[in-house]
Amino acid sequence: MKARFSRWILAVALVPVAVQAQSITPTQATFRLFEQPSGFVLGGAKRVYTYYFNTLRTRYIGVEVTLEYAPAASSFQLSIGCQMTRPDGKVVDGIWKIGMTITAGSTRAVDANYMFGAGKDGWQAGIYKVTCSASRPLGETSFQMSPGPSLLADTDFRLKDVRFFPTGARVTPLAERNYEDRFSASEATRIGIELSFVHPGLSKSGEVPIDCYYLASSGYVMGTLSFVYKLEPPAPSGSAAIGLGWDQPGKWPKGDYLAICQIHGRPISVDRFTVW
Repeated sequence: MKARFSRWILAVALVPVAVQAQSITPTQATFRLFEQPSGFVLGGAKRVYTYYFNTLRTRYIGVEVTLEYAPAASSFQLSIGCQMTRPDGKVVDGIWKIGMTITAGSTRAVDANYMFGAGKDGWQAGIYKVTCSASRPLGETSFQMSPGPSLLADTDFRLKDVRFFPTGARVTPLAERNYEDRFSASEATRIGIELSFVHPGLSKSGEVPIDCYYLASSGYVMGTLSFVYKLEPPAPSGSAAIGLGWDQPGKWPKGDYLAICQIHGRPISVDRFTVW
């Protein structure tokens, strides 16, 4: 989820196009983009559609395609591939194909997959173009990558990542953490949250107060977690972490949780994990 506070839906309506796959002829195609943290493709209810992403926090970008067409004569799988053109002009193929199911008699289908990752060089700031096709072009859309604003007015201080990990009463040391966003209700005790920051050119030390809380799908708020991030020049980055939960397993209600973090009362991140 990984811009996080202003999000827009970007839909591209196309003129009729023909796709040489069985017998459908799409009359309209709509593309929506969403951030994918990792693992299985997010379900529709969990996707946050946007055209604006953060260069530091975005791991993967997913593409959702909606096709509308005359009633399909038969059922089949339509393979949709996408490419991304970076600000420097380099074209990158999507990691996966979208295997869209077309059902006989249907006139509309929606499917998605996560397509693009930061790569070893990270994201470039600027405008990217995404084009998708299924034997023939379906259309294109675009998105913007930005490092986002500084979280502190007097220094270049930005949130790089938020990750979750199982922990005990004592927070698991950094080198020993196993990061995940799905936890077993029968095994989980405390669930830790780690925030990492970058601050190049830092010239003075200090402490930044952080407040986080977990919001269950039922609306129940699990107490505020208060901790500090220590600014220690000349280090250009660092992290802070804390855990919340119980000493014994079996007390986490199953469901989806939001982890909301703030600095000086200003929201800086909203992230998700699941207890299953």
